[in-house]
Amino acid sequence: MRAAWRAELLKVATVRGQWLGAVIAMLALPAVSLLVAATGGLGTGDTVTSGAATGSVAGLLAFGIWAATVAAGEYAQQTMVVSLTTVPRRSVLFSAKLAAMGCIAAVGGLVSVVTAWLVVWAVLPTGVHHSGDPLALVSVVLAIVAVSVLGLAVGLMSKSPAASASIVVVAVLLPKAAGGLLGGLQRWVVGASPGTVITQAVGGAQLPHNQMFPGGAAAATVTMLLVATVVAVGGALTLLRRDG
Repeated sequence: MRAAWRAELLKVATVRGQWLGAVIAMLALPAVSLLVAATGGLGTGDTVTSGAATGSVAGLLAFGIWAATVAAGEYAQQTMVVSLTTVPRRSVLFSAKLAAMGCIAAVGGLVSVVTAWLVVWAVLPTGVHHSGDPLALVSVVLAIVAVSVLGLAVGLMSKSPAASASIVVVAVLLPKAAGGLLGGLQRWVVGASPGTVITQAVGGAQLPHNQMFPGGAAAATVTMLLVATVVAVGGALTLLRRDG
């Protein structure tokens, strides 16, 4: 398992498109947060922490799309055959891919939020906004990991980079956009969606009551991670049962 995990990490580190995509994903969140803060987009209720999280949706999309296209790209480029030849046990191969993707997303997400916090703190005039609780940005890292795992699983299931990327975009953006159509389920679906989980944790923007997850931010985060786990299981079963 450890050798397979290292091989997956090495693959990302040595394939230009993969490591470049990861770098771009890491830069998406702080770049958008810096733009919002530098152009006066933060309100009086915002803190440095909530300001650093304003680029979260961009970060979620960037990491999710990257993970989806990396996974689906193995089929599009026919390198999955090589991976299966190197690691014949599909359960081990999936576990290695999941562990590698999770590690990259966690480290990349941490670099993103720390960079975003520092650049927002640097551009805001002293005393205009207090710092808030930087530890709340852990929710951003967890959301990035969850969306990356979802992207990996969707990529393995669809085998199409374009289709899997589209599914990730829909999964991140649609819950809140279509919240009004969900009726009584809105608090459960929208409240546990990655963007809303982050907003509940870091504060700043005021969420409507019908979009706040029952039980609070911690319960919403756990639910989000459970959903990602269920999707990951679907990806694992697909890989285990597929002929090629």
